[in-house]
Amino acid sequence: MIELWNVSRALGLVSLLLMGVVLALGALHNTSMSRAAAKAMPRFVLVALHRNLALITVVFVALHVVAVLVTPYLPLRWFHVVVPGTASFNPWPVGLGAVALDLLLAVVISSSLRRYLSKRAWLVVHWTSYVCFPVAVAHAVVNASFRGGTWWTLVVPLLASALVVAGLLYRRASRRRAAADVPLADRGRTDPAEARRAADHATGAQPVVREMRVVPRAAPSPAPGSPAEDEARTETLGGPEAPTVALPPRPRHR
Repeated sequence: MIELWNVSRALGLVSLLLMGVVLALGALHNTSMSRAAAKAMPRFVLVALHRNLALITVVFVALHVVAVLVTPYLPLRWFHVVVPGTASFNPWPVGLGAVALDLLLAVVISSSLRRYLSKRAWLVVHWTSYVCFPVAVAHAVVNASFRGGTWWTLVVPLLASALVVAGLLYRRASRRRAAADVPLADRGRTDPAEARRAADHATGAQPVVREMRVVPRAAPSPAPGSPAEDEARTETLGGPEAPTVALPPRPRHR
């Protein structure tokens, strides 16, 4: 009974640590560190690492929830871990865990339906993972004081929080360095089309395709004395500033 309760707590702490790593990798995306890593390995390896770690995190969260519901040590039902405020047993930790689980489910469902959502809607829901993380940390910290909290039940939330904060601070510093490298006269002059293409490339929506311009070949000049040469001279002299006196046709030499 108590062993299954400890297993559920261990699964929850592992999922919290994995969530911190996933959020730190997401914060470091499209920064100088990620570009330096892309030179050593292909870009799809970094994207696959981020996605696979996120999938493993969801699996550990699901195992944590199942272990909590299965153990007879906690009198909880399935709706207690989904609807916040419905649990009468240890209401604050259970309520925070329910909020974190609902936010995580929103991120997972929106990622599964990404092709049917607009990019703006998907980004808004995807960034709620940064709201889910502090709620999960609060759930772990409050729950650590419930019956047998040990030092590692507090070290893991602090370590995960340090990873996320370090990733966000590095991302902000990297953006400031990139903005400082741009000349002052060129700041704020971003082409909207280029910005949309860069955003699609950063989120993986579509690859970057550089625009190709086709320059038409110049038409060959007409032969001297031909009718086409007379028409070209007439069109050149036409327009609002053309003289009103027409030129006589050039004699044709046979």
